[in-house]
Amino acid sequence: AASATGVHGAASATGVQGAAVSLGIGAQAKGVKGSWLTLAEWKDKDDSWHRIDVRTVRVDGKRIKADTFYQLVGGKFKEA
Repeated sequence: AASATGVHGAASATGVQGAAVSLGIGAQAKGVKGSWLTLAEWKDKDDSWHRIDVRTVRVDGKRIKADTFYQLVGGKFKEA
């Protein structure tokens, strides 16, 4: 398991059934096929950042590619 919480933090899951969790502003995560990614999305409102979403997805090798960094944008996993 890997985790990152800082601004623009990134986490990588390299083992089968691993998990990469990145919850900071500008969070990124990647993993091998079969691993899980958890990301947070933030919004700046009135000069203050607020977490607006957290989601988890499994790296299936098709919709979510292996060894590719993702960010959560508009509630969807997008390649970083």
